[in-house]
Amino acid sequence: MATASPSARPPAGPPDLRVDGVDHLAFVTWKPRATVEFYTQALGMPLVHAITATGWVTEDYPDFVHFFFDMGAGNRIAFFYYFGLPEEDAPSDLMHRSRHLAFHVDTEEELLGWRERLKGHGIRVTRPLAHELIESVYFDDPNGIQLEITRPLRPMSGIDARDAELTVRALADVAESPRPTVEALWRRKAELIRKAEPIRTDTEGAGL
Repeated sequence: MATASPSARPPAGPPDLRVDGVDHLAFVTWKPRATVEFYTQALGMPLVHAITATGWVTEDYPDFVHFFFDMGAGNRIAFFYYFGLPEEDAPSDLMHRSRHLAFHVDTEEELLGWRERLKGHGIRVTRPLAHELIESVYFDDPNGIQLEITRPLRPMSGIDARDAELTVRALADVAESPRPTVEALWRRKAELIRKAEPIRTDTEGAGL
């Protein structure tokens, strides 16, 4: 049971071709007023663009408004409001917590300052939670999307990248087995370490 390292595959296209960060993340809302108030007032993100369209992509595509907020550093978060689209059921608690968006701050002071600001707007927010390399607080937007504000506890290093490469190579093998478990992942990772297979120490070109 073995797979080639994802980062060892030859790149497609020119070798210097790469994306430059995130332009925008898009979600769906059924609560446009509450969404605008939350992002502009509680989070202080300016509303910077809106698209209104009919008959887009296909004839049966619903009419919509697509509006964007500036998150800073050239990044935006956007929402679709579809006319006549029934509201979906809420996701399970696990999927709700897993599918989240994290905003970056540099210091503990900023993290705690944001927590107090959110509480001042009547938003339920967790206490700071430290995990691995970051410390974070969590809260929901009006659409039930879990958001996070996080600060680094230390910089990521080449050792972190090497461990990630080993972990994901082991995961790729184990996830294709009939009964994937975390114990099987640990065993496969140990095999990779013992074999001393070539491992990259940088993240350039890494992918699944």
